[in-house]
Amino acid sequence: MEHIQTLFYTYGYFFVFLFLFCGLIGIPAAEESFLLFVGVTLSQISATDYQLSLTLCILMAVLGASSGMVSAYLIGYYIGEPFMMRYGKYIGLTPKRWKVAQDRFQRHTVLAIIAGYFIPGIRQINPYLAGLSRARFASYLPASVLGALIWSSLFLMLGYFMGNQIHHFLGLGLFHFILVGVVLFVGFIIITIIQFKKKK
Repeated sequence: MEHIQTLFYTYGYFFVFLFLFCGLIGIPAAEESFLLFVGVTLSQISATDYQLSLTLCILMAVLGASSGMVSAYLIGYYIGEPFMMRYGKYIGLTPKRWKVAQDRFQRHTVLAIIAGYFIPGIRQINPYLAGLSRARFASYLPASVLGALIWSSLFLMLGYFMGNQIHHFLGLGLFHFILVGVVLFVGFIIITIIQFKKKK
């Protein structure tokens, strides 16, 4: 964490952007922990010659996460489908199954993207799946930006306003974030099943 802190102090807003961008395109990174750390750090910075803005950090986090989501979407859109069509049969992904996955994702793009931000692993897979399934970019982009705003603001402000007290609540906080992610994901599945049954 000291290395992350040094990079944050050295590169500031750019490092926030870069860290979130890399995390969202799939490079292993503890995004929630990083956002909490940035929030706590901002709450403790008092030197007038080095003071970062919480608002600008949120903006850079949103831009970084959104840029990562768009990049992953484009990779999935332009590169992923030919690869999946060629090798998908080896993992049981037949053209028929792929068509079903495409249709379901296209019907629930906004909810899947926003809820997916709160589920580690899913948020990295979702943009590739969106590109692969040819989800409408006009729906995908606003959902990505809105999800990034909600997700990054929540963790940054939580770290900022809890400040030094974060250590007392970190264990419970992580549990609750995981719980919220699971609830949102289960809710998405339930809505998908209900709407699928209505279509029949």
